[in-house]
This record gives sequence, structure tokens and C-alpha cells, in this order.
Amino acid sequence: MSILPSRLGFGVSGAHGTLLMPARATHLLVEQAFAGGVRVFDTAPAYGAGEAETRLGRALRDLPREQVFITTKAGVTSAGLARRIRDFSPDAIEASLTASLARMGLEGVDALILHGPDPAELTDALLARLDALKSAGAFRHLGVAGRGAELDGALGMDRFALVMAPVHPFIGAAARARLMAARAKGTAIMGIEAAGAGPAPLRLPRTPADLYAFIRTLRSGEAPSPRAAMPAALADPLKDAMADCVVMTTTRAPHLADNIAAVNAVG
Repeated sequence: MSILPSRLGFGVSGAHGTLLMPARATHLLVEQAFAGGVRVFDTAPAYGAGEAETRLGRALRDLPREQVFITTKAGVTSAGLARRIRDFSPDAIEASLTASLARMGLEGVDALILHGPDPAELTDALLARLDALKSAGAFRHLGVAGRGAELDGALGMDRFALVMAPVHPFIGAAARARLMAARAKGTAIMGIEAAGAGPAPLRLPRTPADLYAFIRTLRSGEAPSPRAAMPAALADPLKDAMADCVVMTTTRAPHLADNIAAVNAVG
């Protein structure tokens, strides 16, 4: 049985870490997700320099803590809209987690996910510090996030209870085999980027929150890439047993309702 209590997760990320999305609107979407059966909520200090964590923490005050599974990340933080600061030293990881817990008003999270560490960054000193933090109740499960072969080093250590990785149809045979092997040995899989890893189609924004995706697509400079149709893309990895839970985010209540319906329809 998976440690993840729902097959759909809601990511408090993207525009939810910016002033483009009103804080109250984020709060309402978290409540809507919970009412629809979502029990997994993911965030990170890199999303809006902690603003996304603060918003999730406020929403959690109105939800039964024992019924939700909260994940945050460490190893990468943000400064402004574009700058990312990477630090996997033991002191930096502890400071990051301590700050995350303070922003969310929690004594501990259900999973701490290392945000894309290289194998060389998983030092004995870091692992010892993580053991101490876990024993102190700062987190229950250790996870790792990645998009490719960098996951192999972490998965070979048998320390990680959870993997966060893309699950879209275009990941390739090697990535699919990696995830299936991890899941076969009991590692929980949180799927991300279910529609595809490339930039979303460029559409004129209709709301201030839409500006976030619009600007991100413009700044990526990437050519259009294949994308699977939503919300079916969320259901397919669950049907294929490639993921235990698929994480999505949105700034619109109708989209969230459609996503919930698509996942709930999976037998």
C-alpha cells in the first residue's frame, strides 16, 4: 500500500507563489481540492521564495492535519523570479527545512523531497543530518525529485521512500523502466509534468494569474514539444501503474474540477 493517500496531488507552485494569484484564491483552490478527495499537497521554498509555502500553511489551518500528506523540498531556493540558489550542504538543508516548517506553521512534513541532487551531493554528512532531522520529527519520509539518470544514484541507496519524476508519455523507455523498478520495490511515485515537459502552448492571458505561464513560455525559448491532452494525461499514468499519485497545479476552479473528475474515474 502506498504512503500517498490520494491519487491526485495539488501543487501549490507556479503562480501561487506570486502576487499574480490572490492569496485568497489559492486558499479556495486548496479547499476545493480537499473537498474533491485530494489529500496530497506539494510545495517548495523555491516557489516564490517561500510565498507558496506560506499560502499552503494558511490553507492548512482550515483542514484536518491528520488527513493530508504535505511535501516540501530542500536543496534549491529562489531569489526573485529567475535566480535559483543550490546548496545541499547539511546546514543549508536543515535551515531550508526549518524555514519551510515555520512558513507553513507545521512541526513536521510528511515528506521532505531533495530537489534534484547529484549523487556527489548525497554525502555521508548530509545523510546523517537527515537521519537526525527525521528522528526529531521534522519529516516522516525522505524523497528525491529528478528528471533522469540522476535519480539512479539516489534509488540505489535504498533510503528514499518517495520519488518525484515526470510521467508523461514521452519520457522514454529508460525513464519508464526506472520508475517501474522503483515502484516494484515499494518506492512511492509522485508523477509530475503529466502533459509533457516542454512549454505550454502560447496563449494570450485572460487573467493576471495567466501571465505567469505566458511569461514562462516566452522566456523558455524552447520550440513546441509534444504534449498530452489534459485532463486525461493525469489519469493515464495511474492506469498504467506508473505512478501512485500525479501532481498538478492550476489557478482555475473549473480546471481543478475536471482534473479531479478524470482521476476519480480511474478504476
